[in-house]
Amino acid sequence: MAGKGEPTEAPADLARRLKDDAGRLGELAEAIERGEGERKDLEEVIADLRIGAVRGFGPRPKARRGESGKVKVLSHLMAHLGEWIHREELSAVSGIEEWARRKREWSTQEGYDIDESNGWYRLNSFDPDEEVARAWRIPNEIRKRPGSGESRILALLRAYEGEIVETEQLRYVAHIISAPRRTRELRDEEGWPIETHIDDAELTPGQYRLASADPADRRDRRQRLYPEKLRERIFRRDDYRCQKCGRNREDAERAGDRRFYLEVHHKNAVAEELEALPPEQLNDEENLVTYCHRDHIEETRRLQKRRRGERRNKGGGRSGL
Repeated sequence: MAGKGEPTEAPADLARRLKDDAGRLGELAEAIERGEGERKDLEEVIADLRIGAVRGFGPRPKARRGESGKVKVLSHLMAHLGEWIHREELSAVSGIEEWARRKREWSTQEGYDIDESNGWYRLNSFDPDEEVARAWRIPNEIRKRPGSGESRILALLRAYEGEIVETEQLRYVAHIISAPRRTRELRDEEGWPIETHIDDAELTPGQYRLASADPADRRDRRQRLYPEKLRERIFRRDDYRCQKCGRNREDAERAGDRRFYLEVHHKNAVAEELEALPPEQLNDEENLVTYCHRDHIEETRRLQKRRRGERRNKGGGRSGL
């Protein structure tokens, strides 16, 4: 009895099978010439040929370097450059399925210009876009790292500090669909200054940017107390400019400051008082103003100093009664 993975058909039997199938193909070719052949007849012969391949030679071995299904698909597309090729044809060439993932790998990660339409694929150029491919080399390296998805998200954002990162890239390195939620947790719970379209009108939904990886530039975690829609209204009302120094992000970058980002500042309450405020006072837009992170820190320190002075004066007054 043949072992698992070994051929189960003797060479002589396989040869007879192939001769029979060749005869059937000849008969089918004649039928097709007469306009009588059907696809199902051809598929039956192809199925028998595949059975013969497995029984005569064993299961298909693991592809050697340079012979993978991916290489075969790209070679086939290159041989038919500019032509629409159906995925069934590409599967026949390569044995590959999972076309959505494969298309993403070739187009987004490796830079090949491949169109897709309802299961049809077309390669438009022999040469991949090197800039596109280069943009995915770092995510590919980070994706292989051990640890949590959240740690890989942070590693990606830090690698592209000050640059835009797309949701698709975050999901790719994290191996999790909930990458956007994990990214918000890094911002709200750990204070990483991760900007979205809420913070900068130039960003679109699904885009993220780590303003600074310096621990000194961590975001005030109490910013999470302000709902996203409220923060967006405040920033838009103030034209995405710090209302103390007057700068927006473009002004800051022009001056060489790439660690600029915006926060909501409460005019009447210092940071440690915010959580105790009732919602109607915390979210009163007349009491909220847009400050850049650095001016927010300075203004908070000024208010805290004033509060300490008020408490000392009040305490001193009572002691003198």
